[in-house]
Amino acid sequence: MKKIGIVAVSAITLCWAMYEVSSDNTNTAPRNESSQKVTSKNFSSTTKNEKLASQMLLAQTTSLNSSAPVCQYNFDATQEDFDVWNNEYPDFPTKIFPSINGQKFSLKVEPRPESEYGYVDYVATSKASFNSTNEIGDLTIPHTGIIAFEMELKIPTSTLGSSSLGNSTYYSSSIGFSGVTNNGYTIRSNYWFDMGGYDPDFGENPARLKYYVAYRLSDESGPNNPYYKGQNMTNNSNEYQRLGVYINQNTKQVGFIVNGVDQGYKSTLPAPLENIGFSVSSSIGIYSNQLFGQELSNELITDRNALQYNYPQGTTDMCGNAI
Repeated sequence: MKKIGIVAVSAITLCWAMYEVSSDNTNTAPRNESSQKVTSKNFSSTTKNEKLASQMLLAQTTSLNSSAPVCQYNFDATQEDFDVWNNEYPDFPTKIFPSINGQKFSLKVEPRPESEYGYVDYVATSKASFNSTNEIGDLTIPHTGIIAFEMELKIPTSTLGSSSLGNSTYYSSSIGFSGVTNNGYTIRSNYWFDMGGYDPDFGENPARLKYYVAYRLSDESGPNNPYYKGQNMTNNSNEYQRLGVYINQNTKQVGFIVNGVDQGYKSTLPAPLENIGFSVSSSIGIYSNQLFGQELSNELITDRNALQYNYPQGTTDMCGNAI
């Protein structure tokens, strides 16, 4: 029987993504949890003191194009870390990605008999973020100037409009980040694709791609302040979708570049972002042969030499290296 509740595993992914999807329109209306196929899982941990154990999680390797070290996030959580969750919640298996190349995380949907249909969550994050009981980022970033990074999703294309309720494959992929400001706010953001979701009121949802950034007091009091953009992807023929994010710490603004088109500043922050932590997640529920043979991936791009888009003058990567 087809499951309605597919779980996307990430401490920062989809935490505030319960919004109505409006095709090609900005929307900030809260979404009813009962109509969401993707449900956020929160990890618990007894290691509270580990949250800031490593403030600068960078791979200090030499770039061929620059004397500055390559700017990378430390995705060092292992299968052993995830097995702690798996032992407690065996119905929601979590695995590391089958293929990892730097900060690119990939999977191939291999054919399987119906007796092996089911779902699995693939996750990449840092040990510090995985074991943290809050959303303080484990990487300190520059508190002034403009910082930029990019995210690229390789998504299904040919099968997006061919599913039918009860005979389809659910797939979601996301790259999210969170961090805190020095005045008591938590910032959350996500770049997210999903297909095959089920709404009990309207049936199968169309394939969708969305991005958002939101902030709220870290004690969860007060209003949520989101910017959200979503679009219907049913007729999409471009398997690669890329989002550039630039954060102006001086003016406390966040801008976006969507597949090379600069959208400008779209959101504000209550104060400069002090730190950042990333999480990558892909969830797949196989109930048909719909995606068999497809290779899918999520990639975080943080080094200045790998960024593709043009940013405002003076922008640096998140390690402070000038672009």
